[in-house]
Amino acid sequence: MKIMRRTTSTLVLIGLLASTLLFNGCGREEARNEGCPADSYVANSTDILTAPVDDTFVTSACTPSTSGISNYPYSNTYIYPPLIFSVTDADNNPRNNVCIVLYTDGLWYADNTYTPPAVSGSGSFNRIVVVTDDSGRSKSLYWGTEPLPFANPVTSSGTGTSITLTAGDDQTGVSFVTAESGILSQTFKSNWTVKGCQP
Repeated sequence: MKIMRRTTSTLVLIGLLASTLLFNGCGREEARNEGCPADSYVANSTDILTAPVDDTFVTSACTPSTSGISNYPYSNTYIYPPLIFSVTDADNNPRNNVCIVLYTDGLWYADNTYTPPAVSGSGSFNRIVVVTDDSGRSKSLYWGTEPLPFANPVTSSGTGTSITLTAGDDQTGVSFVTAESGILSQTFKSNWTVKGCQP
């Protein structure tokens, strides 16, 4: 009889433990610690976090205008079509309700008009949090690069009729969006070149 009671108690204890683990869900506590919504999770180590394909562009704006660089109100910021990050499991099935933490040196916008006010994230890298939908995709992220430097001016040397004009030096850099969920991390990079002004 004692053995039967002990076995029953053990089974009840195992059942309670299993239901507690199931209720909390894998990664729920970690998600909460990251500032994610209470009902979301972080990705598992076997999941796949996908970022947009890296991009490279060249612009040649020589004056503080939108010439060659598209955006308002930051005339020297390059904007992108909505960026989408996604999470799938190892079998390529979409994972929904997965929290993704995003960091950038660029600017977030509220919608596809890319107009002010820009969305302020937290911290020095403009941190925001998104959650995947039923297709495993984040919401549309309206994003622009960091404010780019204006083109270096033409320089001149010599005097009188022997003046030589030289194009300004190019400036290059990388703007980024880094996505993290659990131990997974991916970065979208925008490699930019601002061409120096030409004579």
